[in-house]
Order: sequence, then C-alpha cells, then structure tokens
Amino acid sequence: MKEIVALCMFMIVGGEFELKEHLYVPDGMGKCLQMKRESERNTNPERIKFMCGNVMAQMSEDGKHILAIAKKDD
Repeated sequence: MKEIVALCMFMIVGGEFELKEHLYVPDGMGKCLQMKRESERNTNPERIKFMCGNVMAQMSEDGKHILAIAKKDD
C-alpha cells in the first residue's frame, strides 16, 4: 500500500454516512479540493458529502486505479 490523495464520497445509509466511492487524484490536494467543490455544487448536501484526504491505498499494476483503500494511520 502507498499513500495517495483521494476524493471520497459518503452517502447516508441507515441514518449514517457510509463511504460509497473513492477516486485517485494524482494531481495532489489542490486538484482534489477543486473537484470536491465542483461535486458539492451538483449534489444534495443533506445526503452526500465529499472529503479529500491522504489515504493508504493498494493500487492496480498500472498505478491508475485504486483496488483497496484504508484510512491513513497518523
């Protein structure tokens, strides 16, 4: 696993937010925050939340796709 920047989408499921999707952002935190702002403008903020963060991820062989993701231990 290696540390990457990811944009994570959380949706309300059963009254709690649950991680539903994640996207690898190779261009860094600035690009991730830009993507987060654009995504928030187009969704219902009461049901969907976006978050950028440094996470530990298992990447595909080509290094372009996330196979597994885990919260980074501080």
